[in-house]
Amino acid sequence: MFQTSRARRLGGTVLVAVTLSQAPSAHAQLTGSPARATSARADSAQWARAAYRLAVAAYGQHDLATARHEILRAADAWPTQQVYLEAAARLAAIAGDTTDAAHWLDQLAQLGIGNDVANDTSFRAVAGAPAFAAAAARLRSATAPLVQSRVRLTVADSTLHPEGVAFDPRHERWFIGSVRQRRIVAVERNGSSDDFVPARSGGLAGVFGMAVDSVRRTLWVATTALPRMEGFTPADGARVGVFAYDLESGRLRRKVWLPRDSATAHTFGDVAVVPNGDVYVSDSQAPWIFKLAAGADSLERFLTHPLFRSLQGMAITPDGATMYVADYSHGIVQVSLGSRTVIPLGASRGVTQLGVDGLYWHRGSLIAVQNGVAPARVVRFCLDSSGRSIRGLETLDRNPSVADEPTLGAIAGDSLFYVATGAWEKYDDTGKRIAGTRLRPATVLALSLGASPSCTM
Repeated sequence: MFQTSRARRLGGTVLVAVTLSQAPSAHAQLTGSPARATSARADSAQWARAAYRLAVAAYGQHDLATARHEILRAADAWPTQQVYLEAAARLAAIAGDTTDAAHWLDQLAQLGIGNDVANDTSFRAVAGAPAFAAAAARLRSATAPLVQSRVRLTVADSTLHPEGVAFDPRHERWFIGSVRQRRIVAVERNGSSDDFVPARSGGLAGVFGMAVDSVRRTLWVATTALPRMEGFTPADGARVGVFAYDLESGRLRRKVWLPRDSATAHTFGDVAVVPNGDVYVSDSQAPWIFKLAAGADSLERFLTHPLFRSLQGMAITPDGATMYVADYSHGIVQVSLGSRTVIPLGASRGVTQLGVDGLYWHRGSLIAVQNGVAPARVVRFCLDSSGRSIRGLETLDRNPSVADEPTLGAIAGDSLFYVATGAWEKYDDTGKRIAGTRLRPATVLALSLGASPSCTM
């Protein structure tokens, strides 16, 4: 009945039951100071999660009226969260409220997200109603496959468990990292592949995000030790760091581990490089953005914030002054790297910023791999002139037959190349294969970005 987002992306925030009568909408117009906007979004997210917990508890006690009341509060406070909208639709259908069930499906269709309800038994009481059938058809149309990508490269090893991809334009060579096997594969322009970094070399842990510094000829890698990687031992727990490799030789230039803190869990998920050589890494659990200044020997805690709960991708503007950071459960924020000011991006109610994994800057817009919604997709967020608000969204790719678990990507020219076959849902958190799942060759899709009339208007 009730569903949760992908656990690996979410921090361990405890939900607290609070009074919801004054809960604001997270996607109301964000005006005033950055602090005011931050408070509105953080508070509404907290209240929505609390209401959702109350709804789950009420449903478990067969109190349908209270469950519907609380899920309405959750959806009102956070109206672009797919989990809340789908739960509201299911509860309405169970109650036999055809009009309300159809309303929630239409809300999902407006956002372009939502699971097909055709085989969901929660909706059997209203399935035959014309109004509900029409809404279900609109949802199917709004979430139908939109295949605009093509397979660019594959690595035959289906147990690779890929997460990040990077591109070296000088040699037109690709790098694919393995969470499970703790290695990095190089794929040449002719499609041939070989180890760029052999498994476990130099103590490398699971490979997450990667970024190429073409000027300094360096491949930067975010690495995290976790039980699903091969060779994990309890002594590996809480190990996170960044490794730097020479792009010409593959030689390990530097490895910088974050000092262990037994009280804090860490997951280094993505890495970004600014033009001056500074390196930033996002920690989805702490949650912090860490910085390795050019030439420095240690990582510094650069920034945390009330809106940081499950940090993912980072996009740097060409001038190196601004970073956009995706938080899986709170949306996208703009960060001034000079002042460390954080501003949450505003957006209309028809746009959801949630569930973004990879995030990339392209010609004044943000390209996002959005795998925390269903169906997963690649979208373009069109920014306004200030760069602080999303004025439109364009779905660029929705390719479920190939991209069953899209993760991270890399921009090369006017194309996005992204990993289509992550394996997070194929293994449990101990690294054991989940029965009935299908492993596939590691696949990277190419998606032409081109010009966007909607973003240039």
